[in-house]
Order: sequence, then structure tokens, then C-alpha cells
Amino acid sequence: MLDARLLAYRRGGIARYVAGLVEWLPRVAPDLGFRRVVNRKTEPSAMDDVRVRTPPHFRFERALLGLEVSLQRPAVLHSPDFIAPIVIGCQQVVTVHDLAFLRQPNLLADDARRYYGQIERSVAVADRVIAVSDYTARQLCELTHIDPAKIVTIPNGIHPLVVECGRDEVASYLKHELDDDHAMLVLAGRPIILIVGTIEPRKRQQLILRALAGSQLARESGAPLVVLVGQRGWACEPIVAEIERAVAGGNAIWLQNANDRLLAALYKYATLLAMPSLDEGFGLPILEAMAAGLPVLAARRGALPEVAGDAALLVDSDDPETWREAIGSLIADDPLRKELQRAGRIRAAQFSWERTARETAALYREVMTH
Repeated sequence: MLDARLLAYRRGGIARYVAGLVEWLPRVAPDLGFRRVVNRKTEPSAMDDVRVRTPPHFRFERALLGLEVSLQRPAVLHSPDFIAPIVIGCQQVVTVHDLAFLRQPNLLADDARRYYGQIERSVAVADRVIAVSDYTARQLCELTHIDPAKIVTIPNGIHPLVVECGRDEVASYLKHELDDDHAMLVLAGRPIILIVGTIEPRKRQQLILRALAGSQLARESGAPLVVLVGQRGWACEPIVAEIERAVAGGNAIWLQNANDRLLAALYKYATLLAMPSLDEGFGLPILEAMAAGLPVLAARRGALPEVAGDAALLVDSDDPETWREAIGSLIADDPLRKELQRAGRIRAAQFSWERTARETAALYREVMTH
């Protein structure tokens, strides 16, 4: 049984992880009889739905969801959003995506801090814990009292749309999908700097906006346009204010509910992906961009170097000026962009949701034998 409630609420990285498992687990292991836990209407899938009343991140979720799930008597419950409920009579698997909130709890709002603050109890009750990167696995060992033998690293995959969408059809699709004002800005021929991720302090979208604000790049004709894709997260008000100023100045657009096909088109059309995160447990947009042939500029932080390998341009500094120089050089250096495109496609080919699902299903089989 897979907890898929988040699909009805978010489009971010964890929701994409859940969606990948929902699509691929029944394909790679149809004999396991998968069911997904939902509390709102969501897209149909090959999994049977188990309806519950408890919403995600509810204060008493561990007890109430645990009771509802226990009545279903699953052999295994997989909690993909860090926190396992209190369940009787089944094995439990938990996925941990990152632990930045333990190092810097100020990055979270109070309610999120309370929810994710249950991580120690969650990994204690879990039979196995999936870390999405070796970096996250190390963080688990350093920051919690987990038995290292419980941890298995299973990386994320790539949505097939990012490789299926062809360049020739992208411009017409963007013109059709975006409203007139957004389409006019995106298709004006300016370099496009794409930023994908929930709007929150850890993602540091404002670092790119500050890098470009008032710079020579911003004053030139054909100045870069920043396209932000992501929903509001916690403690995001100061970042939103900076985004809105950039939008008002014609230097950015913000798409809060981009669907998978629109995001795939943006990966194909943009000039580069910027990922300036303070910390990441994986960094899924890096893989998706690479698969689409989009050069990547990322912070040398967290799991981003592990995921990117040698196929991205990594920035050590937190100084906006350094990021401005890196953006300018990447835009101007056509051979470098082509080399990153080539290396990125090779790197991304090592990851797929099919692989993620196969390794996850193998883990379910393992815990069911204990």
C-alpha cells in the first residue's frame, strides 16, 4: 500500500516521486496487488484506491491515518513523505528526501517544523528507509539515531515527457498553453533561465533574481528572462515579494501550476536551468533538464554534485555576482552549452522511474519476508 494523498495537493518533487511510483510499480510488479491511499479525488491509476479521511500533514496524522490504514491490513505500507503513521500488523517503508530542516529548522514554518520534527520517531518505527541519494543516506546517519542497516539508496527517475517532447513542436505548444502576456515574453527570443522548485527559502530563487537585477545583462536588449515554475511553500513571503518585483519589471514570469507537458516544453525551450538551492537531498529538476538537453547551472550543495556528476556547471559561491558571471558565460559560450547538453543526456540516461520502481518493489518483497 502506497500513501499517495499528496498527489491531490502538490506538484513539487515529492509529489512527482509519488506519481512515478504510482505509474510504474504496477507495471514492474503486478503480482504485488498495489493499493494507493487517497483522501481526495485525483487522476485515476492502475492501483486500487483506499479512501481515507485524514489529510496529509494533519497534526494528528500519525494516529488517525494509522488507524485507517490498520483496518485495511496491508502487508507493507510505504510512506513517501518522511513521516510514517502508527500502524499495527504490517511492515513499514519510509522515504526520506532530505534533512536540511534538521540542520536549519528556521527554513520551515512552524507547522512544517512540527510535522517534519517527527522524523526521528518515523525512522525508528520503519522497517526500511529509502534515501533518494547517498548524500541523504549519510545525513540520516549523522542527524538521527537510525540503524544504518535499515537504509537503502534508491534514486529518483525522469518523467518520459521530458525526452518525448520535440523542439519543433515546443514553440507552438507554449503559445497555445501560456496566456498571451506570458507567451509574448517567453517567445520574444530572449535567453530563458528556468528555475523549477517550490518557492521556499531553501531553494533560493531570489539569488538568481538578485544576480540579474541591475546588472549589465539585465540592461542589455535581449536580456535574460527568468521563468519560475513552482507553487508557494513555507516562509516564502519575502521571496514572493522579490519575484513579484521582477515580474512587474518584465524580467520574470511565475507559473505556479504548470502541468507536466508544459514543464517538459520549458525544459526544451529554455537556455539553461539554474538550481541555486542551499541544500537538496536529490535535485530532480537537474535530471529532467539533462534528459531534455538543457544545460544546468547548479550550486555545489547537498546532493546536487552527486546527481549532476560531471554534466553540469557547479557554483561554489553564494554571492549573486558570481552567479551573474556564471550565467553570462554560459549564455555566451555555445560550445560549453553543447558539451553540457551531450554530457547531460548521457548522465540522465542512467536514471528512470522504471528502475526506481523495480528497486522499490524488490525492497517490498524483502521486508515481507521478515
